[in-house]
Amino acid sequence: MKILRLREGFTLVELMVVVAIIGILSAVAIPNFKKYQAKSKTSEAKLHLSAIYTAEQAFASDYDVYATCLTSMGYNPTDEAAQRYYMTGYTSGSDATGAAIAVTNGASCPNYAAANAQFPAGKKIGNAAAIATLAGTGLPTLTASETGFRAGAAGFIVGNFATVGTCDTWSIDNLKRLIHIRPGY
Repeated sequence: MKILRLREGFTLVELMVVVAIIGILSAVAIPNFKKYQAKSKTSEAKLHLSAIYTAEQAFASDYDVYATCLTSMGYNPTDEAAQRYYMTGYTSGSDATGAAIAVTNGASCPNYAAANAQFPAGKKIGNAAAIATLAGTGLPTLTASETGFRAGAAGFIVGNFATVGTCDTWSIDNLKRLIHIRPGY
């Protein structure tokens, strides 16, 4: 009596076809995934700009002026800097008129000071020199005055940072216009 054994398993050709199919699918999917991942990081900029908008509107309703003293307004994300991709706030400049009006109306609002108006990002994709460049040139010209404001967010969220042109930049104004100034992905 002869016992027949069943041969089970896959041939080498079948395994190589499966590996080739997986390779093709991953070659198509990974670049798209990276782009979607970068787009999801932009929600951080939108969230922080919305918080700045809310703080500015509340401050203006109390003191009849927009200003750059965000810490006095209640917007201060310095504790979470290590987890942020985006620098937020205003570029350096004078806010003497707005600050004087706010102080006259009872607010504690120092004239423009970077510690009150710019909040750096600690998390980054890239090197430290690139994120330092962001502080100087990443944010667009942003202002606050008696009649309006324009705040911004800028961050490196993908790629190689040989130039600041790869910086993803957003702004919001007193009319709640959220503008994607420079896509960085």
